Amino acid sequence: MSGVKVSEKSQCDILYWKNPVETGKVLGGALVALLVIKKVNLISLFLKLLYTVLFATASVEFLSKLILNKGLVTTYGIKECPDIAGTIKPYIDEALKQLPVYQAKFRKLVFASSPECSFKAAGVVYIAHKLISFLSLWTIALVSTLATFSVPILYKTYQKEIDAAVEQGVSVAKTKSSEYQKLVQEKATPYVKQLDEKLGPVSGFVKSKIPQSRVTPESTTAKLAADVPLESNEQSTATTSGASFPSVPKTDLKQSVQDVQDKVDDLSVDDLKQEIENNKALPAL
Repeated sequence: MSGVKVSEKSQCDILYWKNPVETGKVLGGALVALLVIKKVNLISLFLKLLYTVLFATASVEFLSKLILNKGLVTTYGIKECPDIAGTIKPYIDEALKQLPVYQAKFRKLVFASSPECSFKAAGVVYIAHKLISFLSLWTIALVSTLATFSVPILYKTYQKEIDAAVEQGVSVAKTKSSEYQKLVQEKATPYVKQLDEKLGPVSGFVKSKIPQSRVTPESTTAKLAADVPLESNEQSTATTSGASFPSVPKTDLKQSVQDVQDKVDDLSVDDLKQEIENNKALPAL
């Protein structure tokens, strides 16, 4: 890990031009490599070099065995291959250690663990797609190389001015966005009202399904108790009024008169005579 940290520090030193000679070498090498890629067909060049070497070694070996009875290439050639695997193995092991971390980050990005980060990544990929559509890969590589070796040192040199300009731009953008939002809201309010009036019952049904008040963390018992007004001492004195007595059931006089009248209408003259005779027939007490 210490080797990786040293490597990262040296890369930062190169990008910040702390050693101009070393940074110039790296930048020059990158530009030369880009020019070679631009002007030379590397696959064709590699195949040409390969068949030339194979033809040369085979010819020398054949002729030396034919003339000298001894193969010069096998006698004086390289006996062992360079240890390429041992050279690149530490870098591969370090990359494999970091691979699960990047896999986890990519999974969170794809499955939108943080929608804001996913939106940002989508915007970057969209911009890259548009750039590749309009520009060639070589042009993008050249611009990226020049930006890599120029942007860090420029930002470090003019950091205060750049931060102030960015902050001012963000504040202006927020102000303009709020103004446009208010303007759109003002323009859309009449149309929303007209739509509400045209929908009629549908709009009423939708509004009835939307909760008008939501419980927030502030709507606690303490807050509700704090909202109750406290009565003064003069108002809290013991007073007796009609409201303090139990409520008396109310009687509907009109309904009672109507009930009596209905009962009187039900009685006939014959019923009254029969009732009087029954009373006379009873023995006197």
